[in-house]
Amino acid sequence: MQMNITARHDAKASDGIRERILAKLQKNVSHFDHITKIQVTIDKDNKQDMAEATLHLDTGNEIFAKATGDNMYSAIDSLSAKIETQLQKAKSKIQSRKGFAAQGKRTVVEESEEVA
Repeated sequence: MQMNITARHDAKASDGIRERILAKLQKNVSHFDHITKIQVTIDKDNKQDMAEATLHLDTGNEIFAKATGDNMYSAIDSLSAKIETQLQKAKSKIQSRKGFAAQGKRTVVEESEEVA
């Protein structure tokens, strides 16, 4: 998986901010293994700090989230929470596909037929 962190305008991507981004996103990524690339952009607006992320999935879909906060750390925490909910939704969609569910039922039926 490839991860890019970019800073716009007056925002600085210090080591502490980079570590926070990596820690938060690695936690989310560990639950969902279909992510191929992550692009994170941090930005400073007048009074707010902003963080946005685009996650590219191997299914061809993208997940995008944007969050603002009083400081960059709160924006990153909010961004992580938004990404987590979107990843849970994407994961449940993949698992609830018709073929995925039917395949699981077939194996249970075949096992019960062999026992009987």
